[in-house]
Amino acid sequence: MEFNAHHHLRIGRQNGGRCRAISRNLSENKGGVPMNSRVNQLLTALSDQGVDAMLIASSQNRRYLSGFSGSNGILFIHPEKRLLVTDFRYKEQAGRQAPDYEVVMTSQFLSMFGSIREAAEALGVKRIGFESDRMTVDWAAGAKRDLPGIELIPCGGLVERIRASKDEYEISCIATAQRTAELAFQEVLGIIRPGICEYDIAAEIGYRMAKSGCITSFNTIAASGENGSMPHAVLSNRVIQRGDFITMDFGCVYNGYCSDMTRTVAVGQPSEEMAEVYRIVLEAQRRALDLIAPGVNCFDVDTAARGYISDMGYGEYFGHGLGHSFGLEVHEEPRFSPQCHENLVPGICISVEPGIYLPGKFGVRIEDTVCITEDGYRNFTSTPKELIIL
Repeated sequence: MEFNAHHHLRIGRQNGGRCRAISRNLSENKGGVPMNSRVNQLLTALSDQGVDAMLIASSQNRRYLSGFSGSNGILFIHPEKRLLVTDFRYKEQAGRQAPDYEVVMTSQFLSMFGSIREAAEALGVKRIGFESDRMTVDWAAGAKRDLPGIELIPCGGLVERIRASKDEYEISCIATAQRTAELAFQEVLGIIRPGICEYDIAAEIGYRMAKSGCITSFNTIAASGENGSMPHAVLSNRVIQRGDFITMDFGCVYNGYCSDMTRTVAVGQPSEEMAEVYRIVLEAQRRALDLIAPGVNCFDVDTAARGYISDMGYGEYFGHGLGHSFGLEVHEEPRFSPQCHENLVPGICISVEPGIYLPGKFGVRIEDTVCITEDGYRNFTSTPKELIIL
């Protein structure tokens, strides 16, 4: 698909304004977050394991269960009591963001477990779960020291399993983040030309997303020419040349939720080999998308794309998983991978990103993100996938 840079720049500026309006309007909507439902699911899971209460200290799980986005704090969650222990810096923020919790202030220089110990003793708590897969050994040792007489139960992955299926609020945030990223991409296409460098492209993408009220969800990739053969290439001062492929992998965060997309474009006419590799990657993605539905195994979706790429003779050049879930974090579970045998369920938001990477020559990756629905999937990504030639 040939691309008219001047025409697209004009449209891009209009879209950029509209994108900023979307972000402002949705950011004013404070309702719709089902915190009680999330906490109740956790309490049910704790009860099934014979655990009295739970400590949540990781930033993503803390935000998911309370709404609090500050950098320091511990949630104590019990059927009869919810505490958010934090420090002076977040006194006002915690009260606003976590109205369902009793906010307890503690000095930055003192242990937060004192207030938790008082609440646990008053409630007769004997067994407290903690995020064993996210907390450090030192953190666990401090909790054991400051919560004497209480057994700490490893509950790693418990909250993440609840987070795997997104609710309507989460899906709406992801959709807004994705629209923001796509509008930034549309604008940036108009400035890509021989003579600029990879840093320029990444900076322009990040700037446009920031102007729309969103920060980047990970370090933007803009891999050109031979750098494209590295799936997670680090930005460089390499100057764009006519005949290059450029793989751009980027996303942004809206209300805590991430977007993620990848497109590979050509600067000038691609070679026959480049065009053929692009066609293979696009067809591999199509085959995977055609299979996605609730109840389908993640392994089978990965195999649909991986098997086709292998049949076309490029199997050794596709060495990463087909996709990953995302939400409050850009990489979550489950995944489309040879190692994942979970079945898809409605609410899972997951990427589909096959690629072929030819060392020293170029790479191609095409990434869409989808949400599993009751009867199929919704594709968050609307940017065309026909090869764009700038």
